[in-house]
Amino acid sequence: MKFCNGLVILVGIATVLAFAGLIPLGTWQDDFLTLHNYHQQGGDFLIERLRHWSPRPLSEALIYLYAVTVHHYGLPLIGAFIALFWLVLAGALLLPPSLGKRGFLTAIAMLAMLLLGHPVTEFFYWPDGVAAYLPTLAAAALLLALDWGGWSESKTGLCWTFIALMTAAASSEVGAMFTIIYVGLLVISRSVQSRRQMTLMVIPFLLSSGLLCLQYSGRVSQASEIIGDPAIAHHPFATLLAVAKDLPFELLKGDTLRHKYIGLAEGLVIKLLFLVGLYLAMSARRSSPNKRMQRMRLILALALLATAMLTMAAAFYNFGAPCCERHDTLRQNYILIALGSLATLLAARWPSRHFKYAGPILLLALAIPLIAILPRLVAEYRDYAAIVQARDDTWRSGQSVGPDMKFTQTIPNVTGNVYITPDIYRRTANPDADQRAQWILAFFDKQSVEFTPAVNATDRNDAYLIQ
Repeated sequence: MKFCNGLVILVGIATVLAFAGLIPLGTWQDDFLTLHNYHQQGGDFLIERLRHWSPRPLSEALIYLYAVTVHHYGLPLIGAFIALFWLVLAGALLLPPSLGKRGFLTAIAMLAMLLLGHPVTEFFYWPDGVAAYLPTLAAAALLLALDWGGWSESKTGLCWTFIALMTAAASSEVGAMFTIIYVGLLVISRSVQSRRQMTLMVIPFLLSSGLLCLQYSGRVSQASEIIGDPAIAHHPFATLLAVAKDLPFELLKGDTLRHKYIGLAEGLVIKLLFLVGLYLAMSARRSSPNKRMQRMRLILALALLATAMLTMAAAFYNFGAPCCERHDTLRQNYILIALGSLATLLAARWPSRHFKYAGPILLLALAIPLIAILPRLVAEYRDYAAIVQARDDTWRSGQSVGPDMKFTQTIPNVTGNVYITPDIYRRTANPDADQRAQWILAFFDKQSVEFTPAVNATDRNDAYLIQ
């Protein structure tokens, strides 16, 4: 039993370190345009984004500070920026169990699973996405970790719960949705026991409500982002039908690079193994079975699952499609944290005597998605030096004197990339021009850019290209 548990911890740490080692390969997408506008317009652009496009006070303020730092030092600083958010997520999930001297096995398994079984590019390696969604995820992870560490019912735990909800609300619209649902369920179930607790819950609830109203009256009401079916976008009934049709696949699927039904079966097996493994591990700990804590665990799980479903509805309504990789990744990770809370609830109410099997089952749950992504991880590390050199060459070319630059491209494996058909692109106001090239030209203030063929091109499957 101890050997298998130790192996789970070892594999979990190795998995996290393997993905963390790729942080310096993180890449900009529309960050080129966002950082350019922040440099040109400063605080006015921040206020404009908060009012009409992205009412995310925390994440937008951090991106603004990042833009100021980039232009001050003349360096992209992608790895340093992303690493800070990774540390926040790791700390939120690992510190409460570690300080409480309980639950580290489940915490490190959870941290590793958050990186496995789904795409990670936009969520973990894209600065704009990282700033919005990693704090959102860290907030939910902290609520679970406080329970695992035995802090939930303490005054310290209450303060950190408030911080988590404020962080979620101020980081992204998904976090705001989660906060409203979570606090609403707490109040409805009478789980808020004092006026002080009520005050600490009402503040993030009101903040979330206000920010979602801004989002709807600004970005959503413009109806300018329909990338899917126009018959679904901004049609409530059609949205509900689309969500009902795609719900099982979107919530249970595994790696989207695989066939749809293979991915569905893989995701279902992995999640079931993970739930059972966590349940058995928590059974060995004899978690608190008191009624309030059980309600809190159920509320956390329900709020996460409800938010995952609501993000699907919001995406179909605004875009006419499930939209983006980052939304998918957040949904999958919300489900994993919900499974952690459900496993804790079940173990406290009906503990199993077979907890010695927790290690092998958790190990299997980690191994299946890890084996699937291992070839891409190996390829990314094999090309590491070439990718870093290509990024450096591009930056130096962009900073050089003259109207022209060269963008040295690479084929992405894990961390993603902007990959554009090799050619020379010129700066223009033509809306039909490749916008990604125009963003890059605006950022570097160039008149033309030559995109090279990928310097690490091999016979790999073109599915890895981000077009």
